[in-house]
Amino acid sequence: MKIGTNSQLRLAKRPEGEAGPDDFEVTRDPMPSPGDGEVLIECHLLSVDPSSRTHWNAGQSYRSMVQVGQVIDVGVAGRVLESNHADFATGDYVVGPGGIHEFGVVHGDQLTLCDTRIAPLSSWLGGLYMTGLTAYFGLLEIGQPKPGETVLITAASGAVGMVAGQIARIKGARAVGVAGTDEKCRFLVNELGFDAAVNYKADTLYGDLREATPDRVDVIFDNVGGPLLDTLFRRLGIGARIIVSGATSQYNNETIYGPTNYLALATMRARMEGFIIFDYENRYQAARAEMIEWLKRGDLKLFENMVDGEVGDYPNVLHRLYEGANVGKMLLRLPAAN
Repeated sequence: MKIGTNSQLRLAKRPEGEAGPDDFEVTRDPMPSPGDGEVLIECHLLSVDPSSRTHWNAGQSYRSMVQVGQVIDVGVAGRVLESNHADFATGDYVVGPGGIHEFGVVHGDQLTLCDTRIAPLSSWLGGLYMTGLTAYFGLLEIGQPKPGETVLITAASGAVGMVAGQIARIKGARAVGVAGTDEKCRFLVNELGFDAAVNYKADTLYGDLREATPDRVDVIFDNVGGPLLDTLFRRLGIGARIIVSGATSQYNNETIYGPTNYLALATMRARMEGFIIFDYENRYQAARAEMIEWLKRGDLKLFENMVDGEVGDYPNVLHRLYEGANVGKMLLRLPAAN
């Protein structure tokens, strides 16, 4: 890191299919300066999210499209270098919206102060930030699990899924995870307390699902979409709620695969509903406070997979995420963190 300059990753062109190195450009720009109410952050951790792919293309999205030539926006965690906001001082650790860069300027009203005595900085950008809040509001507001019900979570070993499953257990429901390896399935049961876990790549998938959900499924927290969701529809119980949190299997596809056996929704009197986490922004603080209490009690465990690298390594780390190489929240740890 050269003092006085700021390495940033920009979108060089719109990706076709999975994004590759040629779709991005690293630029070295002058150090930014904070204006009124703003804070200059030295970025230590960058959030790596599969949903980032959805706003690199032109088209409809719940977030503003990244324009060609713009710095790519992601969640960041880091240390305050300079503050023009009354709530933050030099040396504070914060988390909030930012970009793939070494230094960023963010308005203080968008930042959260991180108490690293409660949890490490990585958890503040992981389970206590957007991925954890997505699990919290999606499950509790839409899924509304009741004690004794069965909640099935896809991509259950990922950042959102592992939190959703643990919250289901906290609320007295059965948690059944779906993951891509036997090792991940054992992790869900042995480390996180899931009641059962199923490997979706197994030839015996539907039989395994039947065994894991003998009373069918009351809530599906879906992060994957595609053919897997079609299979899960066959296990719906009467009055089931399907939460559309994401569709990682489809983000790189030009043609989106939708459910084909959607008549199961009518047969089982089920409801399928999507949501956007930003709709709950005025409740983030209260939700995070409750999750911190679960952490303190040991009812909630958070895991991060940190990869060391420079801003230009972000596309490769994202590729690893799509390959299923992570357990928990994947983060790119920049040199300033060391």
